[in-house]
Amino acid sequence: MSEQEDDAISPKNHTLDGIELLSEAPPEVVRRVEESCRWFVCDANQIIVDRNDESTEVFFITHGRVKVMDFLSNDQEIALAELGAGTSFGELSAIDFSRRSARVSALEPTTLAALPSKEFRRLLMDCPGIAIMLLKRFAGLIRTLNNRVTSLSTLSPHQRVYYELLRMSEPNPQGDGSWLIHFLPKHEEIASWSGTSREDVAMAIGHLAREGIVGRKHKSLVIKDHGRLQMLVNL
Repeated sequence: MSEQEDDAISPKNHTLDGIELLSEAPPEVVRRVEESCRWFVCDANQIIVDRNDESTEVFFITHGRVKVMDFLSNDQEIALAELGAGTSFGELSAIDFSRRSARVSALEPTTLAALPSKEFRRLLMDCPGIAIMLLKRFAGLIRTLNNRVTSLSTLSPHQRVYYELLRMSEPNPQGDGSWLIHFLPKHEEIASWSGTSREDVAMAIGHLAREGIVGRKHKSLVIKDHGRLQMLVNL
C-alpha cells in the first residue's frame, strides 16, 4: 500500500463529512456511522461490487470516482452513472437484500467507507430525512433510466451517439452559439454510455464532421450546429 493510500484509510481521516446522503443526520449520528464503517482504498479499474454479488453493504465515496455499468451482452457494457466524492451506492441491496444489479468499478484510486446493511437500515429509521432524500434520489434515477431505455430501444446506434454528445455538451462561454465538449472521452467510453460500439462512435462523429456539424479543437469537440444535431436525434 502506498503512503497516500495508507493516509486515506488512517483512522484520523475516517470522516463522512460532505457525504450528501448524510447531510440530514446530526453530527453524533454521522460519527456513529463512521465508526461502523469498513474503510479501504480501491485502485483504478478495480471492481468494487459486481452484478449478482450477494453483498449488502452501502458504500460512501470520500475520495475518487467510480463507474456504474451493466451489460447488454457478454462483451458490450453500458454505462449507467459516474459517481464522485460525497456520493454513495449500494442502497438497493441494503434495503431488499437482493443480489447486486450492476457492476461498480473505480475510475481512479478511490477511498470508500462500507456500512453494513443492518446499520444502514437503522440509520433510515433514526433519520427520516435521510429516507426522504433517498426516495427523491431513487425517483430521479428511475426517470433517468426511463429516458435511457427509451433511447436504447427507439434510436439507431448513430442517434444514440448523437444523444450522448448533446448530453455531454455545454454552451461555449465565448457566446458564439456553439456548444463544447471540453474533453471528448475516448470512443470506447462514449460507446459504453450510448450502448453502441467503438466503430459506431467513430462513424457517427465522422459523419457529423463531414456535414460541418462538429469540429475538433485540441481535445475538445465543438458542436457548431446544435439545433441540427438535435434534429438528427429526433428524426
